[in-house]
Amino acid sequence: MKPFTFHSPQGLGEAVDLLERLGPGATVIAGGQTLLLAMKERLARPSALISLAEVADLRGVRHTGSGVLEIGAATTYAALAGARLPGWHAEIAAVAGDLADRPVRTMGTIGGALCAADPRFDMVTLVVGLGAELDVVGPGGARAIPAAEFFLPDGGTVLAPGEILTTIRVPALPVYTGVAFEKFRHRVFEAAVVSAVCAVRPNGTRRITVGAVHPAPTVMADGDSADAGRRAADELMPESRATTQLRRYQRELARVLVTRAIARAQDTSATNTAAGS
Repeated sequence: MKPFTFHSPQGLGEAVDLLERLGPGATVIAGGQTLLLAMKERLARPSALISLAEVADLRGVRHTGSGVLEIGAATTYAALAGARLPGWHAEIAAVAGDLADRPVRTMGTIGGALCAADPRFDMVTLVVGLGAELDVVGPGGARAIPAAEFFLPDGGTVLAPGEILTTIRVPALPVYTGVAFEKFRHRVFEAAVVSAVCAVRPNGTRRITVGAVHPAPTVMADGDSADAGRRAADELMPESRATTQLRRYQRELARVLVTRAIARAQDTSATNTAAGS
């Protein structure tokens, strides 16, 4: 590894000031599960690491008075998995508890995964699928970014130099009546080959999102077709473009996983609607 300095700010303002003062060679580190591996393989060579471990405001899971779920960006997967969340918010905890392996869940953070912007990561697809909003702060102040706009179409994020992701805000329970996340991976500790989210709105329409196929998650057009899985596969990857074995495999997986996510989300929606009636 290239030599670097290590800084451990006690507050968010101090972290932002350090990031600005140390310049483009400085990098924020939370759990470090992606960054440290990149440094080991010399794919990342920061001159300074700014740890968020001591910034308490960036950790925790809480509901606002309006029911919006706020997740601190430095919250670990293990902490999120252990949170007792009501209604379809519980699907978020279930996803956090079923990704990678225990060491990664213990150290890895949701914000770290989102900033790494690997389309194969579960949380990247999930926050887009839920229509979440991401709060960031930097030298120019704070701003809120819809998750679907946070990830660039060709990879990476819209984070400006010096900005830090602080909070993931998930819509309140009434926004959807049922949510389901599905994925396929070759081995339990590997990232997804394809993932899919279906969120059912109270009027019965669906928000369908597919991840790991393109550099950023894709929000699909919903419709009345009974074969939504096939439609999604056609929209994501027309058969004429599925020219490699991997792409043909992903096309079929997209069809299957979207179908499963829709079925499970609609079952959950029907149960929740009946319970609330």
